[in-house]
Amino acid sequence: MKDIYDFFAKLFNTSDWPPRWHCGHWTNFHGWLYIISDLLVWGAYYAIPILIIRFITKKQKQQFAKIYWLFAAFILACGFTHLLDAITFWYPMYRLNALARFVTAIISWVTLYNIFKLLPSLVKLKSADELEAEIEFRKQLEKELIENNARLSEAEEISKLGHWKWTAATNLIKASPNFFKIYEAPFQEIGVRGEMHKYIHADDREFVKGRVALASQTKDYGQFYFRIVTPSGNHKTILAKGVIQLNEQNEIAFILGTIQDVTEQKAIENELLQKTDALESMNVNLQKFASVASHDLQEPLRKVSTFVSLLQRQYAPLIDLKGQELFNKTVDATIRMQQLIQSILEFSKLPTQEVKFANINLNDTLKYVLSNLELSIVEKNATITFANLPTIMANSNQLQQLFQNLISNAIKFSRFNVPPLINISAFIDKNVNDALANHFCKITITDNGIGFEEEYTEQIFLPFQRLNNRPEFEGTGIGLAICKKIVENHHGSISVKSKVGEGSTFTILLPVNQ
Repeated sequence: MKDIYDFFAKLFNTSDWPPRWHCGHWTNFHGWLYIISDLLVWGAYYAIPILIIRFITKKQKQQFAKIYWLFAAFILACGFTHLLDAITFWYPMYRLNALARFVTAIISWVTLYNIFKLLPSLVKLKSADELEAEIEFRKQLEKELIENNARLSEAEEISKLGHWKWTAATNLIKASPNFFKIYEAPFQEIGVRGEMHKYIHADDREFVKGRVALASQTKDYGQFYFRIVTPSGNHKTILAKGVIQLNEQNEIAFILGTIQDVTEQKAIENELLQKTDALESMNVNLQKFASVASHDLQEPLRKVSTFVSLLQRQYAPLIDLKGQELFNKTVDATIRMQQLIQSILEFSKLPTQEVKFANINLNDTLKYVLSNLELSIVEKNATITFANLPTIMANSNQLQQLFQNLISNAIKFSRFNVPPLINISAFIDKNVNDALANHFCKITITDNGIGFEEEYTEQIFLPFQRLNNRPEFEGTGIGLAICKKIVENHHGSISVKSKVGEGSTFTILLPVNQ
């Protein structure tokens, strides 16, 4: 302890050592080279910390400020030892020099310890090239963001859409420029919630307030329509949609929403509704007219047919062959007219009939139809074949009519002196496409009849379209139109392939389930 006391008591005492000039053999050149070098090092070691301290004070939020301060202290301490070395040539203060070196050693180890602690963070620091690359990358991202925002703004303008965000903590709304454009209001970066309510149509304000209040209670914004009146007096219909975001306390944090000017769409929708109502009314009137017309037209036709038949029987001896032929043509014409009226009535009823579906065994349906056509089959010596057919959801009456029309056509339009050959097959089609596999029943009806040109494959399903007007082929020209309507009622499709002189193949796709 005495040595320590003496050390500090004689800290500035130089009597125990001679000046360094007198220790050894110093030449002037050697001595002053040593002194000047120490002074230059001391000057630099003094200036560097000043610059470091100035840098730290300018950068208030410097990440490694503590390390900078330690480096400044360490360099100052080192510089002080060099200053003392130069002074020792005249004033040998070795005790002060030793203390300065000890302080320098402590500061250096404290600095080393702190650097070691920060080493993982320092290793992660990016180089100048990396920082430059990142800055360039961020500039590119910023450029793309600006371009995307421009495209978004353009898309919003095209679709007459505007978006907004309301933050619960501040009760402020930030909206896109097109939001204000829809309202025809001046653009503002930030607005207060409810500020735009003054533009809402007076009749809709309470409704909108109620919807907003309900959304706050249920945490579900949903969508709704309301009307606005712009400063220029324009009336617009707005579709509002929104999504509510909740915080950890299950409270509303903010709401993201859009508004869309759907004035034109609403006008078109209202016009379509009016036209739909008018069409429905017309359909009802048409059905009534068809029913009344069929009754009113068929009654006189029946009388004409009856009276002509009576005349033909009672006055047969007085009528020559030419007259008999005219009577026969008159009776045939009235019968065809009755059939045509009945077909028109059936066709007019199809769109308005409520279609009820049930599980229908196609085998039973086909057998029933063939029994109805027995006379035609025998008369034409027709051969009809079919394998085991599946069961599908369908309307029994309409399916019977579908089969009857197609098979009777195949029998009717047969080639001269060639017995009709008709093959009927049906199976659950697994090759329609991947999404519809096992969902559709494919029915094909193939005959060896007269066929027709391929160019008429669409025309043949139109009402009153007859491709053959030869007298031996009777018909009203509406049977296939009824078939197409029945298939459409079942949400299916019908098509045909045909070749003149070889026959036709009708292909029907019907859903297995309705």
